[in-house]
Amino acid sequence: MFSILNIIGLITFSFSGALKGIKKKFDLFGIVVLGTITALGGGVVRDILVNQLPKMLTDSTYIGFSLLGILIAILLRKKTTPIIERIFLISDAIGLSSFTSTGCIIAYENNLSIIGMLLLGLSTAIGGGIMRDILSGDVPLVLCKEFYASCSILGCLVFYFSITSGFSVSISSLLCVLIVFIIRLMAIKYNWHLPYFS
Repeated sequence: MFSILNIIGLITFSFSGALKGIKKKFDLFGIVVLGTITALGGGVVRDILVNQLPKMLTDSTYIGFSLLGILIAILLRKKTTPIIERIFLISDAIGLSSFTSTGCIIAYENNLSIIGMLLLGLSTAIGGGIMRDILSGDVPLVLCKEFYASCSILGCLVFYFSITSGFSVSISSLLCVLIVFIIRLMAIKYNWHLPYFS
C-alpha cells in the first residue's frame, strides 16, 4: 500500500509543482527543480524525523516518478488557464491525501504516538508544498486561509483511530486517503477556510 500511495503522491505533487513553475514562467531547470522539490521535500523531512536516510537518495524510482509528473505537466502546458488551475488543485489534493497516508504508515511502522503520527503525516503532506510556494515567491498555501493542512490533520486522526480500532494498515490508509481527498475537494468547491483576522 505504501508503494502505491507513494507513486501516486510523487507523480501528482511533481505535476502540481511543475505546473506552478510553468505558470510562473520558469525555465526548464526551474520547472524541474520546483516539481522535484514539491514531490520529494516532504518525504525527506519525514525520513529525517525518524532518523532514516531519505529514501530518495537510495531509490532512483523516486526521481523517475517525479520526472514523469513533470513531463506530463509540460505536455499539458498548452491547455487553457481555467483547466490548468483545476488540474493543479485536483492533483494537489491527490498528492496531499496520498502523502498524508504514507507519513502515517511510516509513523505506525516506527511505533510513534498520535502526536508523532500527526507530525509525520503533516510534514510528508505539506513539506514539499511549502518549499514549492517559497521558491516560487508565494506565501505558502498552508499558511493562508485555505482549508489545507486541516485536511491532512483529519486524515492522520482517521488513520490513527482506524489502526487502533483493529483495522489493517491497508484499510486505515484507504480511509485516510478518502477523507483527506474528499474534504479537500469540498473545501475548494465551497470555499471553506479557517478563521483569519485583519
